[in-house]
Amino acid sequence: MTNKEIIENYNKSKESLKPILDELQDMNGFVSEEDIAEISNYLEISKKEIMILLKYKKNIKLEKQGENIIVVCKGPNCLKKGSIDIIKEIEKNFNVEEGHTSKDGKLTLETKNCFKKCGFAPNVEINGKLYSNCTKENIVKILKDVIY
Repeated sequence: MTNKEIIENYNKSKESLKPILDELQDMNGFVSEEDIAEISNYLEISKKEIMILLKYKKNIKLEKQGENIIVVCKGPNCLKKGSIDIIKEIEKNFNVEEGHTSKDGKLTLETKNCFKKCGFAPNVEINGKLYSNCTKENIVKILKDVIY
């Protein structure tokens, strides 16, 4: 089934927006700009309305996810102990920006408000496994060991 067929399988009403987005996310792993334009035209709602909803639907991704998902904690304790430096180090060494996927498709760099492991800050989750007490000095080695 194509993305267009999925969209047109729903009634032309605002109530169809969430299930359409969920189904496209489940099928493709993300919802593209083209999908958003198609949904906007079909449901006769603005792209801006769709984007506002997407800010609150954290499960919907707007670009294809990388082979490896890196999530750096930005909770207060992790920030205090250097999570911003960790993010910058990952961006620099792996050519990726926070909230995006690297051009080679190897990794997606995301952030989260808190992992609830504040006593072990800063925390980084790599492919679902939590790494604690990370530093900008050891994060590159950890990532290279896990990814390559």
